[in-house]
Amino acid sequence: MSITLTRFEKEPLFDRLPVQLLRCAATVPPRERIFAQGQLCRAADRICVRLWTFETAPAPETRLEALFSSPGGSLTAFAEFSGKTGLLVNGIPDERFTAKFFSGEDLQGVYAGVDLAIEAAAFLSAFKAGPEEPIPDLGVNLLRRGTCLSSLVPEGQFVPLET
Repeated sequence: MSITLTRFEKEPLFDRLPVQLLRCAATVPPRERIFAQGQLCRAADRICVRLWTFETAPAPETRLEALFSSPGGSLTAFAEFSGKTGLLVNGIPDERFTAKFFSGEDLQGVYAGVDLAIEAAAFLSAFKAGPEEPIPDLGVNLLRRGTCLSSLVPEGQFVPLET
C-alpha cells in the first residue's frame, strides 16, 4: 500500500481525493471502536490534510494528527477538540500552518474534524528538500487519539507517500 500526494494548482478539491480509513486495533472491542478517515493533497503552496472522526461529541482531549517521516526528518501536525493545535518540524514547534475545525452529518453519521494546511516551506524544511525534489523514503500515518487509537497503520509504522 502506498499513497500518492495529488497536486492541485489552487484550492484542494477534497471530493476528488481518495479517502484513507483509520482503523482501531482488533483488540479494541467492536462497540468501543471509533471510525475515522483522512485525506491528503498538495495545493498551491501547502500540504493539506483533512481528518475527521465519526462521533457526536469528541472529548476535548481527542486528537487528530498527521505524522510524516523519512530518514532525513519528521513533521507532525495535530489538532485537539479543545482547540489546541500544533506543528512540529523535527520536534521543534513551528507556526507555518493553519487548522480549521468543522462538523456535520452525512449518510455515515455525525462527524467532527479538522483541515490542516502546512506551508510547503515548513514541510520541505523538515526533510531538507527543494520544491520539486522527491523526498526519499517518505512515509505518513494518520491518527485519531482518544478513548481508543484509530490509525491508518499501527502506531510507529508509516505508509509510503509519493510526492
